[in-house]
Amino acid sequence: MTKSMTMGFLKKNALFRMLLVAAMLIGLAIPRQQASAQTYNANTDWFMQGKYGLFVQWLYGGGDMTGDWNTLVNGFNVTRFAQQANESGAKYVVFTLGQNSGYFASPNATYDLLVGRTAATTKMSTRDLPMDLYDALAPYGIKLMLYLPARTPSDDPDVGDILGDPAPIYDHLATQDFQAKWESIIQEWSDRYGSKVAGWWFDGTYNNGAMYGKPDISQAYTDYTKAHNFQTFAAAAKHGNANAIVAFDPGLAVDLPMTTHADYITGEQNQLSILPSQANAAPYTRWIGGIQWSETAYQGNDWNSFGLKYTTPYIVNYLSKVTNQNGVLSFGPHVDKTGNINAPQLAQLVAIKNGLLGKGPGVQVTDDADAAFTYTGTWGTSIPSGTGYYNNTGHFTKTPGSYVQYTFNGTNVVWSGVKGPDHGTADVYIDNVLDQSVNLYAANRFVNAEIYSKTGLMPGSHTIKIVARSDKDSASTDYYVEVDRMNVATGTPTVTDDAASGITYSGTWPTSVPTGTGYYGDTGHFSTTSASYAQYTFTGKSIEWYGVLGPDHGKADVYIDGTMDQTVDLYNAERYIDTLLYTKRNLSAGSHTIKIVVRSDRNVSSVGNYVEVDRFNVSQGTPVVTRDDTHPSWNYNGTWLTSVSGVDYYKHTGHYTSTAGSYAEASFTGTSVEWVGKLDADHGKADVYIDGTLDQTVDLYSPNRHTGITVYSKQGLSTGNHTIKIVARSDKNVVATNYYVEVDALIYQ
Repeated sequence: MTKSMTMGFLKKNALFRMLLVAAMLIGLAIPRQQASAQTYNANTDWFMQGKYGLFVQWLYGGGDMTGDWNTLVNGFNVTRFAQQANESGAKYVVFTLGQNSGYFASPNATYDLLVGRTAATTKMSTRDLPMDLYDALAPYGIKLMLYLPARTPSDDPDVGDILGDPAPIYDHLATQDFQAKWESIIQEWSDRYGSKVAGWWFDGTYNNGAMYGKPDISQAYTDYTKAHNFQTFAAAAKHGNANAIVAFDPGLAVDLPMTTHADYITGEQNQLSILPSQANAAPYTRWIGGIQWSETAYQGNDWNSFGLKYTTPYIVNYLSKVTNQNGVLSFGPHVDKTGNINAPQLAQLVAIKNGLLGKGPGVQVTDDADAAFTYTGTWGTSIPSGTGYYNNTGHFTKTPGSYVQYTFNGTNVVWSGVKGPDHGTADVYIDNVLDQSVNLYAANRFVNAEIYSKTGLMPGSHTIKIVARSDKDSASTDYYVEVDRMNVATGTPTVTDDAASGITYSGTWPTSVPTGTGYYGDTGHFSTTSASYAQYTFTGKSIEWYGVLGPDHGKADVYIDGTMDQTVDLYNAERYIDTLLYTKRNLSAGSHTIKIVVRSDRNVSSVGNYVEVDRFNVSQGTPVVTRDDTHPSWNYNGTWLTSVSGVDYYKHTGHYTSTAGSYAEASFTGTSVEWVGKLDADHGKADVYIDGTLDQTVDLYSPNRHTGITVYSKQGLSTGNHTIKIVARSDKNVVATNYYVEVDALIYQ
């Protein structure tokens, strides 16, 4: 429908639209208790306890918005995205339902009726992408939140005029007529999704217009004598789910909320520098004006862009401080049109998870009952079995001055315990210096939960001390402080980009790597000239070389401290960027040099001799290694098929069997191991042996398909060489339809 046809339709049907709006306003009558302000809202507890999530500005800026809209929406792979979101450690995803373009990733009949669009002219997708996202995220326990502008799409002609929203929208306040219509549009989505959508993030209710010579457009929502305001706006978003949490964006600020009808602050800013304690009277209070403290920032160089704006150690350290004060960070990586998170950014998110939550292979977990803990004062231990505590044990106190000490070797430590309605506060000391006062109150109870993390310590011995305080949150009914476990890690690797000054190149090494193609830092060096070499001197106990595998890649010799260590074949039928190519472990403490030399020969299947350097990762301890199922170190015995491929699998490959007694076996050097495989409705069971001893029988049945996830893990192994053996069993879950067992990758440290 052309512009003139659209306007003609609306003029001829003005009476119809008036009746429609009137009917919608009647239907928008909200129960008073649901629309009332909810300061100190207990519904934000899950948000606070989640610590961080992903903020996905999908198709932001329009760079990927080419071709048919439905084709774009249909091409979003929710399964892969959910898998990567789970890898990142995010506990929620804020996803763009629609923005300035006027296109929306879900149908909305109210919108189309109000603007006069038909099935042929609608900018609503036929696929309900949020509904599919919920289905994919829910099995991982990841909550879905939705992003919408508070005003009409600025790049969609005529919509503002039709809906009564004056243009330019940031030069004018929203009218009552527009607000009524916009609330009715939001309510349709809210009613459809119900409890499947846990929250909303509304953009464009700015109160910082003065700094740009613009009006304070938030004033349109703060006059509660009028029919439509922040109260009715929030009520429309919560109409389908009274427990949903909402936020309204005042612009680039992390400060007092504009309204008590919000549940959390949006906290949009361009610099990660603000802490909750800077806005609170007490450093351990999570509320600002009764609203949950949170902030929103992008991970790359802009929203939904490539690059890494911050180093991983900086983010881990900063986010540790934020979450220790019960704040929340929504972090925006680049997500392409198919739903794939940019590889370097995903790697950084995984490193953040490992550092902040004490997760991942190689992390040492020490139970509260271990002799390494020293308790002084009054501590009880009567923890009921089966209530969720780690190893069914826990220590607790409510006596001020009682403390516990734990000495460890590592760079990161995470204290896990309990937050709840009867919990108090504690002071945490690192090496006898007060680091943080922690508030353990939450309206809901969280057991075996990460309470406090300290990252970026120097390698070596450290002591954490937790002291019960005499004060508490005003809402708490008691003073309990609990210790359940400590997780200790050696810290995240130091990442050195190929363009760093510490790397020297000899011979011919061009650097023309296209921006945005997935290279770490958007840079890369490559060579095809025999005897050309790259050299890097580092201080650490292990080194990883990341580069590219591909059909036109050759071979390279790798030297450590002048001694030839390995020849690496870089050929692969498919192209993989920013990929781990070589690892050297168990080096002595001190300085070492890696040298990568281009060879003159290549794999017989290769069509070129390319050798690429993208980055180096240096660790003071032992690095995490991911080994694909196709790696030659795997030994497959029995009947194993390899016709598994797809983006959901690590390196797009997998082995599978349904024959009892068939096994896959691999040796590794490390203290922990994870088997990455698949759960599905047609999957059976497998026995897992470590060093020849049966360790666990794994049931691989799931009513929903989950690819590329850890199905088995083992920690606490002795330092040295070990063997894992995965044996397909002859039995299965009673509801499973077949006996499949799959091997996708091995992760060890």
